[in-house]
Amino acid sequence: MKKFCVVTNSYKDKQLKIANEISDYIYKNGGKCIIIDNVDSNTGDFKILSVQDVPEDVECVISIGGDGTLLHAAKDFIDLDAVFVGVNKGTLGFLAEISPDEINTALDKLLNNQFQIESRMMLYGEVRRSGTIVYSSIVLNDIVIHRGDDLAITDYEVMVNGDLLGTYQADGIILSTPTGSTAYNLSAGGPVARPDSHMIMLTPICPHTLANRSIIFSKNDKIEVKIGQCRTPNAERRKAAFDGDGIFNIISDDVICICEAEKAAKIAKIDEGSFLQAIKDKLN
Repeated sequence: MKKFCVVTNSYKDKQLKIANEISDYIYKNGGKCIIIDNVDSNTGDFKILSVQDVPEDVECVISIGGDGTLLHAAKDFIDLDAVFVGVNKGTLGFLAEISPDEINTALDKLLNNQFQIESRMMLYGEVRRSGTIVYSSIVLNDIVIHRGDDLAITDYEVMVNGDLLGTYQADGIILSTPTGSTAYNLSAGGPVARPDSHMIMLTPICPHTLANRSIIFSKNDKIEVKIGQCRTPNAERRKAAFDGDGIFNIISDDVICICEAEKAAKIAKIDEGSFLQAIKDKLN
């Protein structure tokens, strides 16, 4: 590969130091590179990236930051025919696996096509209100439905392929991909899955029950979550979060529909270490 785009988080990559070093190295080795800071310099908020900001023939998107930076880049640039890889300036870094002191070695492998590509399943989610779609998004990690600022738990009626699974009384529900299994799903007691597998995981958040169980569904299943009545009249504060940044306010009787997305994210695997070894190293 010779054509790159670097997406950096300037909160973690001060003065774009790492981004510029990567760009310089790529140019010195016969490649091309553009740099995008995903932090808005005027507001300090994270920006939604546009495919119009990069050349159509970009082959690889390198993110600098934490897993969140790579998640946002993969979602915003999903229409590019590109692979994604991350430089970890965050904490655990299950997605952004390149450490800052290994950048040149990783770049050599990318420039010489010495890597594997993992196809990562994504989810498509939409919020329906009175039968009308009012919000939709794709995610690489998870869709989290949560009580938000409402202190009372909520009833969540879950339907799978049109059949009633049951009603959860809980703080919320996580619908996760295998990639997202090591994120909020893991913290909430959900199962860990190989990132290249294809399944949908449902994990309740602090359910009001003695049996806190996650359920694993096929990638072909269609899941609907209906939001119960608000227990605090005239104070709808519940939310649905799509990979953490796409946050939408939900109200009683909204239905969140989740299924496998049509497109998958292509993640470059440079390190030959196993996923199980990564779990052992990062979580033990």
